Order: sequence, then structure tokens, then C-alpha cells
Amino acid sequence: MNTLIRFVVATAWLLLAGLAPAQAKPHVVLLSGESLYGSATTLPQLAKRLEQQHGYRCTVIVREETHRFPTLDALGQADLLIVYARRMQLPAGQLGQVKRYIESGKPVIGLRTASHAFQNWLEFDPLVLGGNYKGHHKNNLSGNASVVPSAKAHPILEGVADEFKMGGSLYKNTPLVKEARPLLTGAVEGHPAEPVAWTHSYKGNRTFYTSLGHADDFANSNFTRLVTNAIAWCLGGEAKPDADAVAAKYGVEAGEPFRIGVALFEKMWREDNLTLLDVRTTPEYRAGHLPGTKWIDWFSPDFADEAAKLDKDKFYLVYCAGGVRSARACKKMSGMGFKYLVDLAPGFKGWKAAGKAIEK
Repeated sequence: MNTLIRFVVATAWLLLAGLAPAQAKPHVVLLSGESLYGSATTLPQLAKRLEQQHGYRCTVIVREETHRFPTLDALGQADLLIVYARRMQLPAGQLGQVKRYIESGKPVIGLRTASHAFQNWLEFDPLVLGGNYKGHHKNNLSGNASVVPSAKAHPILEGVADEFKMGGSLYKNTPLVKEARPLLTGAVEGHPAEPVAWTHSYKGNRTFYTSLGHADDFANSNFTRLVTNAIAWCLGGEAKPDADAVAAKYGVEAGEPFRIGVALFEKMWREDNLTLLDVRTTPEYRAGHLPGTKWIDWFSPDFADEAAKLDKDKFYLVYCAGGVRSARACKKMSGMGFKYLVDLAPGFKGWKAAGKAIEK
């Protein structure tokens, strides 16, 4: 009888497990509450990319009046809140909804004007984001954002170039609150550097803020990679494209290196958020490379050991100077068990000749 009971119980559990709904995709709510930087356009574009490439569910809420959103009910089912608002005087009920979400300990990301998002809750900046907004430098002072050396290994900076051009003016945020951890700094001529991106925590949640977010930043792959990584980090994971889905999209077979031209290589890099791998020598790499690329010298005796440290389930876009070494590297890595490898046939020379973006 005991055996029969155990069988019935085990069968019931199996049936229940089979009927249980699949784990829901993380729900990201994006608030657009400003009119200076076009977030009513850029946030829906970002949301579409997050849904198509990373499997998130996204709800974009654009303000209907200067100080009101049409509804904030989606916050009740949100797993992550992204705020891009400016000096809103929210009605008490809507501000209460924002505060209840944040007090629940769920993660928050602030973009650009989020440092002064709510005029009737100025504490949001130092308390939740860990910032100290004090205005910005003149718009005509263009500058660069740079990775903080001590933070280079942080997962939010995965695939982000060590230095890249900022789209808008540099915000003044020095000093941050003590617990904030800077990831990027920015500098303009004649002024001291300012923190540009950092992490913080409030009520046990993970928060991330960046003063980047100009429309030109959304066209920069370093910024979109930064934000995508931050979303994954805030949700407790790592930003990874669905490699199998990308492979099916382009007809790439597992374990079979795939050679392509510049146009498709760039499309896969920018639209599908794939990892770049440069296999040229040190002098070649330092003379110029694709933004945000990983680098392992094919001629190094440690190539296989260094390659073995990479995630073999990721999708890699590999290039060298003219396509010979990258083809050999792909063949080698395929034999090591790497799943998806795409090789740039004309190499870096072809990329540069096409006038594509490089950095030094």
C-alpha cells in the first residue's frame, strides 16, 4: 500500500509540473517623461530591441501631460523600472505608485534626466540612484566617456569600449553618495572629470544610472550595450542574445564557421548585440580595432588557453587583417567546441575601407 501511495503522489507531482505555466519573461516598464531628448521615440525603439533580442516583455509609458502619465498601473507587475523623466510634478497617486514600486526592493535604472525626474521627490536622485546632480556643462563642449579602470571587469561594461564619444553635454554629479560605484567617467576640455555611469542599491535592490541618453547616444552601440548589460545585471543575470535564435535567423549551423562580408557582419554586430573577437597582433590591435571588441592574438602560443576562457555557447564575430587568420581561428575554435562562429571575409582592412567605425 505504501508503494502504491508513493506512486500516486509522484504521478500527481509530474502531472502538476507538466501543467505548470512556463516561467514568465521579465517585465520591463519604461517611463518617458521628458521632451528634450526624444525619449518618446528612443525608448519604444529600445523596448522593441529588448523584446526581439533578449526575450523581455516591455511596456513603454509616455507622459500625456507635462506632469502626468496616462496610467502607471503596469508598475504593479513590473520586474524592472527604467526612468527617463525630467522635473515632473507627479500627482500624489502616481508618485505613490512609483514609490511603492521602489520601496518593494525591485531594481531601477535611471537615464540622463532621471537625476532630476521628479520635482516633488528630489530625494530620488541621491536616495535611490546614488547621484548628486548639479547641472551640466555647456552643450558645445563635446567629450568622451571612459571606463573606470578598477571597474573594467564589471558585467555592465562587457563589450563596452574603454573610451567613446558622448552624445550630449556632460552632467555634473561629483561627489556621488558613498555607496555608489562609478563605472564610467566623462571629461570635457578645461573641466575636471565627472562620473557618467554607476551602480547603487536601495532597499536591497540593484540600481544603475547613466547621464548618457542623448538621442545620439542611442545610435552608439557602446551605449546600447551598456544599457542592455545594466538591465540584465539589475535583473540578476548577464545580457546574452539567444544564440540559437540568431543562428536560425541567418542560417548559421552549429559548429560550422560562416564567412560573410562587411554589411552583414555590421548588421549582426549592431542589431543582434553579438560579441566581437579580434585575432590580430598587439601592434595591429593598438593601431585600430572595432569598438568594444575582445582580443586574442592568433599567433600567441597561449591562443587556445585564452580562447578556452570564453563562453563556448556565445555567438562570436571574428576578424583579422584580411581574413586568413580569422578563418584559421574559427576552425580552431570550432574544434574546441565553440558553437557559433562568423568570420569577416575581407577582414579589418575591408571594414576600414568601407568607412566603418573604428577606435584606438
